[in-house]
Order: sequence, then C-alpha cells, then structure tokens
Amino acid sequence: MKPLSPRLKKWLLLAVPVILALAVFVRYEFEHTSTNQYCGYTCHIMRPAYESSFHNVHREEMNVNCRDCHLPEENLAETLVYKAYSGARDYYKNTFDPPDVLRTTDWSRDIIQSNCIRCHQTVVEHINISGGKLCFECHRGIPHGQWYQPFSSEKIYTPIR
Repeated sequence: MKPLSPRLKKWLLLAVPVILALAVFVRYEFEHTSTNQYCGYTCHIMRPAYESSFHNVHREEMNVNCRDCHLPEENLAETLVYKAYSGARDYYKNTFDPPDVLRTTDWSRDIIQSNCIRCHQTVVEHINISGGKLCFECHRGIPHGQWYQPFSSEKIYTPIR
C-alpha cells in the first residue's frame, strides 16, 4: 500500500475536524430548531398556532410536540432535507412576503397525513382513506383547538370535495 502524500495528510488533518464540527453543529441546530419553543417564540407568525396547542389532548395527555406532526418521522435524510427546505422557505416568505394565512405545501400535507396515520394506526386501520379526504381536513381543530387562525380573516379549512 502506497503511503499517503504530505499534501493529502494536510488535507485530511484539516478536513476531518471541519467535518466533525459541521456534524456536531447540524445535530445541535436540528434539535434546537425542532423544539416547540423555537417555532413558537422565534417565528412571530407561528405564535398563535403554538399558543393554541397548549390545551389539547395531544399536548396535555400524550406530550405530542410540533415536530411529531410536522416533520417526517420515518427517514432521517428526508427529515433533514425537509427541514432545510422548509426553514429556508419560511425564512424567505416571512422576511420578504409575510403571508396573511399560513398555507401548507403538498409535501407538508403528505407529512402531516403520514404522521396522523402513524400515530393513529389502530384507529384508521379499518377505514378506507385512499383517495379520500386527509385526516386534518375534518380534524383541523384538534391539535390547535381552533378552526380559524386568529390573525387572519380567511378560513383555513378545506371545503368538502
């Protein structure tokens, strides 16, 4: 086996600590930005949704957090990509074009639906949910305790198809 060149050793000596530091930073930021308090207090537009979730059965009896519903749970790579995309999108939108009404993307809807089914699997196992309504179209008020966002005059429910 050929010995490593001094140039390669130098690059490895620099790259390994940088990669390790980056991994530690990503892990810390992932955990920090996944807390209820981060979303509820850092992002002013999310405060009503955060505060409305205080007194509901999900939070009080089962200790369900924002990330349990709003982040992918089955695939770490998807979770990281989604958090990066969603965070950048939210930062841009809230800085340059603040919305009157919070809207979910198709990707976000799929994640929320998947998490509803994952947690309530025994409840929905005998219900045909393929091609039908999404869980939160009927149960929108459950996690946040309201049917309308208090900072908007526009309804956020999805009309019956």
